[in-house]
Amino acid sequence: MLCLAMGTVLQVVEKRMGMQLLEVLIEETGNRERAISIAHEEYSIGEKLIMNTTAVRLKLGTGGYHLVVGKAEQMTEQDLLPTSWGHVMKMRYSPWQLAIDAVEEQASPHHDLFVRHDLSLEGTPVVISELHSLLPATVLTLKQNDPQTKIVYVMPDGASLPISLSGHVHQLQKAGFLAATITTGHAWGGDYEAVTIHSGLLAARHVENADIIICMLGPGVAGTGTPYAFSGIQLAEVIHAVSALGGFPLLIPRISFADPRRRHYGMSHHTTAILSRFALRPVVLSMPQVGNQYDTILEQQMVALQKLDKHVIIRGMVANMNRIASMEKEYGSAFTTMGRSWQEDPVPFQTAVLAADQLSGWRVDLAKAFSDDPHCFSSLDTLAGLDLFWTRNGEQP
Repeated sequence: MLCLAMGTVLQVVEKRMGMQLLEVLIEETGNRERAISIAHEEYSIGEKLIMNTTAVRLKLGTGGYHLVVGKAEQMTEQDLLPTSWGHVMKMRYSPWQLAIDAVEEQASPHHDLFVRHDLSLEGTPVVISELHSLLPATVLTLKQNDPQTKIVYVMPDGASLPISLSGHVHQLQKAGFLAATITTGHAWGGDYEAVTIHSGLLAARHVENADIIICMLGPGVAGTGTPYAFSGIQLAEVIHAVSALGGFPLLIPRISFADPRRRHYGMSHHTTAILSRFALRPVVLSMPQVGNQYDTILEQQMVALQKLDKHVIIRGMVANMNRIASMEKEYGSAFTTMGRSWQEDPVPFQTAVLAADQLSGWRVDLAKAFSDDPHCFSSLDTLAGLDLFWTRNGEQP
């Protein structure tokens, strides 16, 4: 299914770097609807546009917006996204393919860095999560705990491709909470462009000197109700990359007690599928203790993971509701996930805050562990290295 429609611009509702929100009049229906443009071009009231209306017609979670394909009038060739050296293509062989300035390619000022065979993340913590909606709570917690922490967001291509669609990224960068963004694979529009998740992570560490890297999917994940076909499965690749490159992988599990779908109740089957079957390297899993009947459900769901003796599970009590409310107020926009407010479904946000709090408390010991043994998080027996870290740090997995 590929639905295209003609529309006329009635109003430019919002405009920011790489994204414009337009109100348009759909010619066929006469309805006033909204469309997003990710092209770097100007629009005027009365101009006619061609729009992709497929997702809205299918009632998918795209925010209820159409996507502008381009202006309907005859136009001359123009470069809407100029590059400095780039010849690497993203969205290859699609009508929207574009050349970007890849941080690794030969003409890049950073090329010599990526020629090295010994590049490592040097024990840098990487916070991994499936839900883009948890990005603000995670970043704000880390910055509250240490305002000087330099945080870089690395976006894989498992969900949305243009990073400009993320209002969270725009707002966090505008507030100075994110130092930089890197888009990897076919995702595009970050401060830096990388061909792979591996080089994107390394760029965060060595080009931007990140203290903490956050690697979450962009908005718009897909699922099929099966353990094989969902966007979050890409997190297994992220775990492998972080581990192989000598980083410290910390996973925020997808947890909800308000989702009506049984497969997402408590710890989502997405998280359990990744950790039990697809992640071939260990990860540190931050697990919340809610302090009520939900803890029994989470304990039951963790049994299978514990039997695998494959990951390190660290539990902790969640933040109270007042802290989440205060954080939302500081952020200036509502905390929502899967269409639900944090008041309706607080545990996802409490889990993100817990993971960020735990990481803040470990950072000094992580730096020491890496300085004592630069290969402690990249050896084949990574689990032993992680276990040794917990023993020295006094934690009880």
